[in-house]
Amino acid sequence: MSNIPEKMRALVLHGAGERLSLDEVPVPEPKRGEVLLRVAASPINPSDLAMLEGEYGLGWPYPLIPGLEGAGEVVASGGGFLANRLHGERVAAAANAQGLWADYAVVPATQCVAMPDSLSFAAGASSFVNPLTAIALVDEVRRARLSCAISTAAGGALGAMIRRRAAEKGVKIINIVRKDAQVEALKAEGAQYVLNETADDFDETLKALCKELRCKMAFDAVGGGLTFRVAEALRGQGQILIYGGLSGKAASLHPGTMIFKGLTVRGFWLSKWLAGKNLPQMLMLTRDVTRNLDGGFAETKIAHVASLEEGVAAPGLYEADMSAGKTLIATGAFDLGI
Repeated sequence: MSNIPEKMRALVLHGAGERLSLDEVPVPEPKRGEVLLRVAASPINPSDLAMLEGEYGLGWPYPLIPGLEGAGEVVASGGGFLANRLHGERVAAAANAQGLWADYAVVPATQCVAMPDSLSFAAGASSFVNPLTAIALVDEVRRARLSCAISTAAGGALGAMIRRRAAEKGVKIINIVRKDAQVEALKAEGAQYVLNETADDFDETLKALCKELRCKMAFDAVGGGLTFRVAEALRGQGQILIYGGLSGKAASLHPGTMIFKGLTVRGFWLSKWLAGKNLPQMLMLTRDVTRNLDGGFAETKIAHVASLEEGVAAPGLYEADMSAGKTLIATGAFDLGI
């Protein structure tokens, strides 16, 4: 590990719900099968916000470095065929035991994807969480032999990816947002079914659309009372996949709806979905994403770039306006290509 410093800057979370601090910490050393990544950038996702509050299921010990995905250059290998092969490559990566809101990060070689030279670090930084979630959720609709799904929180980056992926696969999406401006923006980009949950006729219109489109599935990233309203609108034998809790409230359901409509409600966690994939399947998935990062369904709108120093406050700024686009935390080590 010559030319690699002993210390690095890192955003550190010392306990659930505490404020991030910018600390100087030792540069980690990769073990066999791992690589050391010099980080270019890492996005803030809703899953990262859950991690900051201690509400994400990975259970990393404190103090921890957040940042579940990102991109950079492999500068050292801990040994092993794949890790050695990646040495010197520009890669997109998913975190394992510590995150990527730092100058350097150790990640498993199996959770790295070599990036083509044409792909910028800004695009590659968001290669895993949102694109693979969009692939997985649309795949759930097709496996159930359905042709329509409701998407809550449709105004954000993941909502856009779900919409575009669904269009590729012939799946209709009923998009739910919270502002009239979002309704207009989604319709301007070509979305056919867009509803504002704050509108007076929302429940009636949603129920009518579900009847017209025979909609039996919903992807719920919000929870709270919106889960109840979606459940009431879905057709009989419907399914709700809960993959987020942006409202911060418990999902609400009526027992009669569950009983008499035969409604199924289950959680969806990308990590568990990916755990069921073998290596060839993972390679196919990541190649699919890589092909679609620039101009395809997985393209991400970047609204803000924050330095590590600005990263202490960046999660709060992102949470205040998620629909504006993705916030990247950048180390300044590389040109991000934006």
